[in-house]
Amino acid sequence: MSGQGAQQKKGSSAYRVDLDGLRGYAIALVVLFHVFVGRVSGGVDVFLLLSGYFFLGGQLRYALRPNPNLNPWWPLWRTMRRLVPALALVVVSVVLLVLALTPELMSDELARQVTASMLYYQNWELIAQNADYAAASQDTSPLQHLWSMSVQGQFYIFGILMGTLIAFVVSKLKADPKITRRVAIGVLAVITITSFAWSARFGFVGTGENYYSTFSRAWELSLGALLAFVPAERFLPQATAWFTALLGVAMITITGIVIPTSLAFPGPLTLLPLTGAALVVLSGNNNAVSTVLSSAPMTWLGKIAYSLYLWHWPLLIIVTSLGGYDTPPAWLGALVILVSLALAHITHMLVEDPLRQHRRRPLATDTPVADARSSLRTWPGMFRAIGGMVTVALFGVSLAVQPFWNNRVDSADKPLDPTTYPGAMALAGADVPQVEPKPDPNLIAGMFPVIGETGCMVFKPHEADYMPPEDCVYGDLEAETTIVMVGGSHIEPFVIPLEILGREHHFKVVSFVRQECPLVVGGPENPSNQDIVSDTCAEWGEHALARIVDLDPDMIVSTSTRPAGRAGDGVASADYVPAAYTDLWNHLAELDIPFVGLRDNPWMFTIDGNPMDPNLCIVAGYSEAECSMDASMAYAPEDPASFFLDGTNRQWEIDTADWYCIDGTCPPQIGNVYIYRDQNHISNAYAATLTPLLWEHLEPIFTELGLIDDTPAAESPEAPGEAPAIEDSAPADA
Repeated sequence: MSGQGAQQKKGSSAYRVDLDGLRGYAIALVVLFHVFVGRVSGGVDVFLLLSGYFFLGGQLRYALRPNPNLNPWWPLWRTMRRLVPALALVVVSVVLLVLALTPELMSDELARQVTASMLYYQNWELIAQNADYAAASQDTSPLQHLWSMSVQGQFYIFGILMGTLIAFVVSKLKADPKITRRVAIGVLAVITITSFAWSARFGFVGTGENYYSTFSRAWELSLGALLAFVPAERFLPQATAWFTALLGVAMITITGIVIPTSLAFPGPLTLLPLTGAALVVLSGNNNAVSTVLSSAPMTWLGKIAYSLYLWHWPLLIIVTSLGGYDTPPAWLGALVILVSLALAHITHMLVEDPLRQHRRRPLATDTPVADARSSLRTWPGMFRAIGGMVTVALFGVSLAVQPFWNNRVDSADKPLDPTTYPGAMALAGADVPQVEPKPDPNLIAGMFPVIGETGCMVFKPHEADYMPPEDCVYGDLEAETTIVMVGGSHIEPFVIPLEILGREHHFKVVSFVRQECPLVVGGPENPSNQDIVSDTCAEWGEHALARIVDLDPDMIVSTSTRPAGRAGDGVASADYVPAAYTDLWNHLAELDIPFVGLRDNPWMFTIDGNPMDPNLCIVAGYSEAECSMDASMAYAPEDPASFFLDGTNRQWEIDTADWYCIDGTCPPQIGNVYIYRDQNHISNAYAATLTPLLWEHLEPIFTELGLIDDTPAAESPEAPGEAPAIEDSAPADA
């Protein structure tokens, strides 16, 4: 073998310091693109591949050594010591910074994300919250980036279990290590191919769920593990290694420039940065590019990469929200990077490095517990013990955030005194004392109507034939009169006034409410339906209508207008009546089922047409005037549904615009009661105050239909309008 070949083999088989530098470069790209470009760079994908290379490759190599320790606790403990201290520190710090500086960012969703981040299922929590990976803005979660740490942690557990199994097979069952190695490589290859095929099932652009899914991401880590098994003698030719490594770095660098959407990851286009990373790995560490990657600045960046990744995103989101920017200006982004680098260095020096396990992984003959006890007699050992206790405390604090927040929401979600908080009755002349409006605008987003709490809300993931349980009935459960409430989530809050009225006037309310799914007829084949609802929703409408017809209802109540855009996604525009709605009304007329339409409430937008949550606007310190909207942005001059629902065919329209907007302005609160739960759903508290106004319109309709029952109402054990907060239900879009 030539001297050059021997040198190459020796260098390439040693610890790959250059890959530490590549990891630092990948995270640097992540930070730069997050801050200055506003989209993903592919750096996280490279980071995941290198995690698979170092961690999973290391687990499997250890398992094939003589006399391995078969206790999976030790690699798990080693991993926890490396990852959890910095994560706990950053998560608790972020919560404190949010509460102190940007309380508008604190929400039910963020509280759940804190728990999910610490328990390493943040990616699945974001899927449940329908949180597409977005550029930094005032509306983005400061913990959104931790999805990748969760994917990494989940795969680490898999790697530990796989390594333990292989170690058992080799050491106890005396399997041939060479054959076992080949089997392990085969398993990794199957995982890589299967996961890649799954991630690519949508083509070049996928979905938010695909972006976060562990199953879609697994191939990136398993591919890295496969690279760890490539022997040095099979690396790319050393004569051109500088070129192949440089090409690899270039491919990684241009990824964020040529791939404009995050939803392309981790699909086929992800091969661009990961092929680049593979080229760097397979070029060895004996070339000019690896020399640069092994330099002190690059390896320093690699050492602090984990902490840098943890810190940069929440700082970016917090200062963006604090400054009221739609996107952070360049000077602010540069400041965030400098502060993030400083914090990452400090975190690495004082938290990561001191608390991680520096000794090698114990063999079966080692005594790690006794050695650890002995180390407590030394100053370094005592400091590590103290650091461990602090980490445990921070971990406990982080897990207490969600129950603490839920308790605050529960405490705030109480019936309001109508003399102090008249809400909509202020429109009818009720006195409005000078008090702070309620409920707490920082907590109101976690207060959901009773339909979701009782399992009667049908959510998007449900199948098209999934119907609400038969006990989803409100009001007077013994009444003969049946009112069916149907539609998307914008009709959902009206269960509160309808339940109160049902008790008083002896009718029961049956709910058929599905997220993002107004009731439509004709199924997916109806062209009118294709304009506003999904195929699943259109099919669900057919099943729901069949159930409704079987009930022989005395009346159906639903919303009758909406802004432009598909269900669940309104845009700033005057309201209108979709053709799918008129198709339904015509069908109901043929069935001789009375219908009452409620003009939709406003979807709140800024003057620039960007979605605005008026509650968060108030929490951020803006005035009520600044958190209001011109009524013309939500409403046409005349109610567009009144033309269709004029009493003919026993179909009526209730124009609700004056319930939400006064003198051409839609404010965040009326009568000391905040109107909205979020950007486009009304709150439980305000819905309860609408009860008299709703009955004012319904009473003549009930009279005309012969549905009035003046029998005195029985005493109810539950306070009118009380709707307990829902802890586990996701917010439902219209």
